[in-house]
Amino acid sequence: MSDSREDTQAINKAMNAGKTYFKEKYDLNVEFTRHKFNPPDLGTDVGLYGHLTEDPDTEVFLLINYDTLEVVTVGVPEELIKK
Repeated sequence: MSDSREDTQAINKAMNAGKTYFKEKYDLNVEFTRHKFNPPDLGTDVGLYGHLTEDPDTEVFLLINYDTLEVVTVGVPEELIKK
């Protein structure tokens, strides 16, 4: 990504998809507070870091493809995962 406006749009789109993913998959409300793009030669993934809305001390992570919005990896405390 080269254009900062394009970066912002990709981040917003990825964050919205990530929030929906956590809500649908784990019934958790999350807030993302920072992000980090993978280097361009490694693909179109962005790491989203945040916490539970109800508990700012409980951190979550999501690696998502910002083009396809496919979730690559998710990090959430095991005790919160409802089987």
